[in-house]
Amino acid sequence: MATRQHCRTLPHRLLNQRTNVVAPAAVAYKLVRKPTVETPQPNRLTLFQIFWGRGMAGSKSKHYETEVLKDDPTRPIVRSNLRGTYDRPIVITCKSKISVNTFGTRPDEGANRIAYLRQENGFYPSVGQISDQAALTLSGCQFVVLKGLKFKDCWPAALNLDNCQNIVVLDCDFGPCTVAIGANGVDTRDIWIERCSFKQTGWRDLWDRIEWRQVHGSYENSTVGGVVEGDQRQFDGDFFRAWNIAGNVTIRDCDIEDAFNGIHFFNSVDDLPDDEDRSAARFNNGRRSASNVLIENNRFARIRDNCIEPEDHAWNWVVRSNTFDDCYAPYSFELQRAGWFYIYDNHHWLEKPATAGGRTGGSGFKLGGRQANEGDFYVFNNSWFFKHGERLFRKRALGRLKHFNNAVKLKKGTRRLFGKNWMRRNECEEDPREGEDNRFTRCWKSLDIVMNGDWIHEKGGLDWRDYVKAGYNLGDGTTNNDPGYSGPTKRPKGVDGERWLKPSAEMKEAGVAWTMRLPGFDEAGKGGISYQDRYEVSIAAKNGVGAGMSDARLKFFKDQLRFVPDFPVSRVSMNAANSA
Repeated sequence: MATRQHCRTLPHRLLNQRTNVVAPAAVAYKLVRKPTVETPQPNRLTLFQIFWGRGMAGSKSKHYETEVLKDDPTRPIVRSNLRGTYDRPIVITCKSKISVNTFGTRPDEGANRIAYLRQENGFYPSVGQISDQAALTLSGCQFVVLKGLKFKDCWPAALNLDNCQNIVVLDCDFGPCTVAIGANGVDTRDIWIERCSFKQTGWRDLWDRIEWRQVHGSYENSTVGGVVEGDQRQFDGDFFRAWNIAGNVTIRDCDIEDAFNGIHFFNSVDDLPDDEDRSAARFNNGRRSASNVLIENNRFARIRDNCIEPEDHAWNWVVRSNTFDDCYAPYSFELQRAGWFYIYDNHHWLEKPATAGGRTGGSGFKLGGRQANEGDFYVFNNSWFFKHGERLFRKRALGRLKHFNNAVKLKKGTRRLFGKNWMRRNECEEDPREGEDNRFTRCWKSLDIVMNGDWIHEKGGLDWRDYVKAGYNLGDGTTNNDPGYSGPTKRPKGVDGERWLKPSAEMKEAGVAWTMRLPGFDEAGKGGISYQDRYEVSIAAKNGVGAGMSDARLKFFKDQLRFVPDFPVSRVSMNAANSA
């Protein structure tokens, strides 16, 4: 993984040159055409430049068509119908920081007003839906690269992508705002976000000083009531928020800290009537949104609500090799129907839980919805360390969960692996959801849930067979082995500041065998997608427990999961832009 320091700097050589540019009071446009230049002159940079690079392999010359935009960086900027190509993407860079407040008042007052009006109109009192009020909007654009931009105090949103395709957001820094990057429209797809940073508040503000209910509370979940004076609704947002976009999204090597949410997808276009048979829908038949998503090598720290949250419907997600440092609930799966999730090689720890107000205990998964899932949810080879945390699965269910070879250590706490009331018995046949508001489901057969090969070590020496006696059908490969974690440590060959849960030598040689199904699989072995006529992959035993996979193992799984998005523009063109 690349160093985290890149997330807080603008590495582009041209962006480090000093210029003396004063923005005019009025917005003006001037098109300057330069047919051919060998090297752009740094001392002639203006606030905003767009470069068209030829992107030809072996070519040392570059062709630029420069549009000089003399926008006031304190006013919203909109660019429509910019059209590059795969080999000649449009690269947008900026010298000055962009700071825009469209609320027209203090961010907290503006956000609280919007939340209150939504509440009075019968809606949930949130504000993230106004992410299209952004400092910079791209509308109807293709093959565009945003590089090295610095957004500071952009309320409510910094960047909005509306009906765009093949967009790269690279080395950008997002300061305080409600939503850093918003994406809208069923035709929006192929979004690549890499080496960006997002810090929504001051250090530990949302963790220790601002209560959860001040940001997201409502009449239903707060004893205080809905929106009240002193709320901080301007923080009820995300690093990346998607509204009904097609998919093909990659988010990698990003640093997301001190924020309310991380990556958040909404999907209402794939709702089906209650009487329609979901099991009869073949892959990509009637599934138009929130598919093919890759989240890898990111760091999430002190995320007050959820780090990764697909709402209602989502398919083909890979979440791998991320670190979750003191996050309230890394995964939120409140789903109606979804499938083909692959979550592996992730490190999670909770050492210092939040202290402000309610909802401080923390858990691994937030679950809900009907869970009529069409594909499996594979959670394998992940590591968890709860120093003060409460439980991994706090309540409710996750349909078609396949949980293999994970390492879990709960050092303190009394609510155990499956929630507060894990011992309370009930029969699934009588009421499948009875008691599930305080414990994880026991209806594993009907929901097609399998857990095996996990190392589960808890305070007090609770035996995994006690869970079996209570109705949780853990596989025979489950053990009480101690992963040995006393907390995260620095990677021996990693980047400065990079921490992990170091696997023991015994963990590397453990693990049960299991079978991974690929997208398009059905019980007859036929489906809509063929991977060299393979719909299943057999994973041999003794291939490790917990995170910290070897490069060879990581490559093996990457070779299987070939549906993940590819880089949306020419690498040759990007290399040319980087060297300019």
